[in-house]
Amino acid sequence: MSTNPTETPSAESPCEPPLHEQEAARLTNLQKARAIGGVNPYGTRTEGLVTLAEAKGRYDEAADAEHQETAKSDNPVDDRPRVKVAGRVMLKRTGGKLIWMNLRDASGEDLQIAVSKRDCTGDGFTLAQATDLGDIVVAHGPLMRTRTGEVTIWVDEFAPGAKSLVPPPTKHAGLQDIELRYRQRYVDLWANPETMRVFQLRSAIVSNIRRLMDARGYQEVETPMLQALAGGAAARPFVTHLNALGVDVSMRIAPELYLKRLLVGGMPKVYEVNRNFRNEGVDKQHNPEFTMIEAYEAFGDMGTMMELTE
Repeated sequence: MSTNPTETPSAESPCEPPLHEQEAARLTNLQKARAIGGVNPYGTRTEGLVTLAEAKGRYDEAADAEHQETAKSDNPVDDRPRVKVAGRVMLKRTGGKLIWMNLRDASGEDLQIAVSKRDCTGDGFTLAQATDLGDIVVAHGPLMRTRTGEVTIWVDEFAPGAKSLVPPPTKHAGLQDIELRYRQRYVDLWANPETMRVFQLRSAIVSNIRRLMDARGYQEVETPMLQALAGGAAARPFVTHLNALGVDVSMRIAPELYLKRLLVGGMPKVYEVNRNFRNEGVDKQHNPEFTMIEAYEAFGDMGTMMELTE
């Protein structure tokens, strides 16, 4: 077998094409998309979208039972509910004049779409041909169920949403490299649905904390990130130079002192949810920058804050 990395591996080679060759193929498809009627392969504003989970929820199985159809039917769509979705292409299969894709979005659901050369309007089918794994696409059409029982969108309008120039992690193994998962969270989100759920859960927790504090009469404030003296905790700070004033300042290690000054000024209940920075060790429980909530209440004591925390 040739050792030239630019050559395509022979059919009997078990190896996948070199990464740079896959990227070159994606660039070619990008150029094809741009050549089709001036289409922007990075999409435009799109309204009326529903999540893939919502799309599945709109599928009326009772109505569909009256006309079970397959992709080969003369009229597979009839009066089915129509949806418009956007998702990342996780799987693509091509068979003549029909292209099947599996999409995934932030709802965590996968949904199959079918793009038919006969039924897809405009340049939709040609654009679907130039689609690669990892691309984000927009699909509009009626819902149906295939003979195998899978809910599918029979697409009559297809458009690119964003072109991916880097091949995704392998479909079956996903992204296993822990170091890469931490350094490139966007790839981790793409490859591992459970990571998306962690992000969504964290967002919900922070939102609920804010609602709780607001309901109890606490006012959220923002205190300085750059401080002349890093106080409020025993930790080594990050130090930088403020050119405008010609002085060294520290990135805060805690907001405590400034929050207490607000109580001195007359604010009865204050809290802050924000970033802090400590120039110390790194492990699974410690990071140089982290989010912390800190709250203070006038005319309260340690027991008051313990009850609030519980």
